[in-house]
Amino acid sequence: MSAPAWWRACLCTASFAWACAAQAHDFVTIAPAACTPVEQGMGLPADMAAYRAAVKVCPLAQPTAPHTAQAQVRLLSVFTDDYYKALPADAPWQNFPLPMLIDATGRCLGRIGHLFPADPPQELTISAGRWQRGIPHELRLKVRSPAVGGDATLPSLHWNARSGGYAAKNTHPSQDKTSCPPT
Repeated sequence: MSAPAWWRACLCTASFAWACAAQAHDFVTIAPAACTPVEQGMGLPADMAAYRAAVKVCPLAQPTAPHTAQAQVRLLSVFTDDYYKALPADAPWQNFPLPMLIDATGRCLGRIGHLFPADPPQELTISAGRWQRGIPHELRLKVRSPAVGGDATLPSLHWNARSGGYAAKNTHPSQDKTSCPPT
């Protein structure tokens, strides 16, 4: 191999390694504190309407994006702690709807297969990354649990430009909880 070809190979390898490292570090963890109550006029999916007072919207925004830019993907979730805050300690557990990923128009892009941020005693952490044009192309999901089974990593959700939504890869259709409800 000639010296120029060797340098090109080294440069190509270094560029690829740098791109992979940069992509690995662009993941942002969604902070529940950054989520806000839904606006009164905002339409909610039918299964979330009964929990409106406890539903919050969480922007999935790239940290390098301008602060004035509106997030292209948002998460709607029933905050279970907020729901039970005003209820008696022995109130029965509800069958809460799963969190939903929506675009700026409110169109469903997918569901998260676990309650966010908490399904007591478990807590879900969502990290968004692999950004392209303001859209996270991968959502990594981790459950922290003090139970015997311990912590778990759920299948990541990946953006599918063809379908315009998120889905878990390599998941049997009967196990998939990420599809949008029928409209």
